[in-house]
Amino acid sequence: MERLSSYPNTGSRRALTPPRGDQHTMQDMFLARLNRTGPDEGAREKGDTVRISRVAFALAAPVAALALTAGTATGSSSKIVVFAASYSGTATVTVTDTVADISATGTGKATQLGAGKITGVGKGDTSAQPCVPFTGPGAMTGTGKNKLTFKVVDGSTGCGDEAGQVFSISGKATVVKGTGTLAKARGTLKFTGVYDRSAGTFTVKFKGKLTQ
Repeated sequence: MERLSSYPNTGSRRALTPPRGDQHTMQDMFLARLNRTGPDEGAREKGDTVRISRVAFALAAPVAALALTAGTATGSSSKIVVFAASYSGTATVTVTDTVADISATGTGKATQLGAGKITGVGKGDTSAQPCVPFTGPGAMTGTGKNKLTFKVVDGSTGCGDEAGQVFSISGKATVVKGTGTLAKARGTLKFTGVYDRSAGTFTVKFKGKLTQ
C-alpha cells in the first residue's frame, strides 16, 4: 500500500493560489478603478462647494441690499437745524447755607419756535467762588405747539463781580425733547448771559446746531 504523504496534491494548491499572471491582472483592475473614482469624487466635492458658495451669495446679497437701503434711509431722514434764541426777564436767587435756589422766567424769540417765553429752575453751589456752578431744567415755548425742553448740564457757571451783584453766566444745555417744528430734535446748545442780582433781571442767548 502506497503512502499518500509521498505524493503532494499540487492540483489543489494551484486551485487555491491564482497564477502569477492573474494576480497582476486583479491589481491592475483595482488600481484602475481607484483612478476612475478618485477624480469623479473630487469633481463632485468641487461641484458641491461651488453650489454652496452660490447659495450663500444668493442669500447674502438681499441682506446686504436691505442693510444699505436702511442706512441710506436713516442718513437722508436726519437734518441739521441751526438754532438761535434770545430772552430777557426776571430771576430770583435764594441762598441757604451754600445752596442757591434759582428761578427765572422771561420772554423773547427763537428760530423755529417763534416768539414766546423761557422758564427755568436750578441749584447752584455758592461755596465755589468767584464762579458758582449751577444746573437745572428749563423750557422754551413759542407759537402753537412749538416747544423745546432742556437741561443745563455740569460745567455751567455764573461768575460774579467783586461786589457779588452782577454775574456773567455761561454753559451748555442739552435738549431733552422738542415738539412742533422741532419735533425729535436733539443736541446741545451753548448759552451766555448776564444776571443782575440787585435788579433781579437777566438776559441770555442760546445758539448751536441740532439734529432733527
